[in-house]
Amino acid sequence: MKNLFVLPVLAFGLLLGTQEISAQEIASNDNTEVTTPAQDKYIDLAVENLPQKVLDAVSKDFAGATIEKAAAKEDASEFKLILKQGEKEMEVFCDADGNWITK
Repeated sequence: MKNLFVLPVLAFGLLLGTQEISAQEIASNDNTEVTTPAQDKYIDLAVENLPQKVLDAVSKDFAGATIEKAAAKEDASEFKLILKQGEKEMEVFCDADGNWITK
């Protein structure tokens, strides 16, 4: 009965012992540049400072909504608005001419 246990263990040990284990070294290039996608940076903006075209677009397309927060890109080409309409709060984007941008 002992031999039934010892023989498979011995065979398994020999199998593992005779296997050639070799590690491959991967060449590394230290000059690899990691790039991350540029995120749009917005600067907080007072609602009173929004262009009239943006205010008109909000009142036209989101009747009854109030602008809770506003932010603009550094060049004022795009605006991020947090609108609140009843209990619903939404984030919308528009350009300086009041055209809506989907993101």
